[in-house]
Formats: sequence, C-alpha cells, structure tokens
Amino acid sequence: MNIPDIVLQLKPLVDAGLFVLIWLVQWIIYPSFEFCDPDRFKSWHARYTHLISFFVIPLMFAQVGLHGWAIVSDPSIAGWVAILCIAIAWVSTFVLSVPCHNRLQQFGYDVATIGRLVQTNWLRTAAWTAVLVIDLCVLA
Repeated sequence: MNIPDIVLQLKPLVDAGLFVLIWLVQWIIYPSFEFCDPDRFKSWHARYTHLISFFVIPLMFAQVGLHGWAIVSDPSIAGWVAILCIAIAWVSTFVLSVPCHNRLQQFGYDVATIGRLVQTNWLRTAAWTAVLVIDLCVLA
C-alpha cells in the first residue's frame, strides 16, 4: 500500500470523525451548557475544553494534511470544494467559536453566549458535513 492509497482511505475516516464529533457538539454538548450549574460552570467548561481538544485538534490537523496531500496529488473540483469547506470550518472555529469559549471561560455561565455558540456552530456543522458528503460522492 502506497501513501496515496493510505490518504484515500484515511481521509473519509477523519472526515467521518469530525462529522460525528460536530453533530454531537451541536445537538448534545453545546445545548447542555445551559443545564450546567452556574456556580461550577467555569471549572466544568475548562475541563471540557481541555479534554475535547485531545479529539478536535488532531482530527482538524489530520484533515488539513490529508486533504492538502490529496489536492496536490490529484487536483479536482470536489477536492477544492472540500478545501473551501475546511477553510470555512477553521475560520468559523477561530472567529466565532473560540471567542465564545473564551468569554464563557472568562465570565462564566452566560445564556446569551451559550446561545451564540450554538447558533454560530451551525456553520462548522454544515462545513464538516459537506466535506464528508463530498468524500462519499467521490467514493461512490
């Protein structure tokens, strides 16, 4: 098995991992923030962000690397659309989600910030879903 074959096999697995993760975050984890004890929210949130990072960061970097390799090795419209979606997810992460998390960590429980986090996370959810759909269409 050569490197391009490995990339072709790992790419949809990593994308599926981010797909599952983002939908769990969107439907279960972020909405659950509202049900946390406000007095313990900051410590809970710090633990959550620390632990989720062990899953999110490697998957995000693996996705960029695998899709980057794929687009350099075999440029395609589908590949470029996937790269665009990944870029949207990254920009959304650092422009929308991270500031919400920083605000929650700094000031603690805030229903408005939690609501903004849930609403703005739809962009990442759509972007990572689109990447997996592109993978599946290419594989089909």
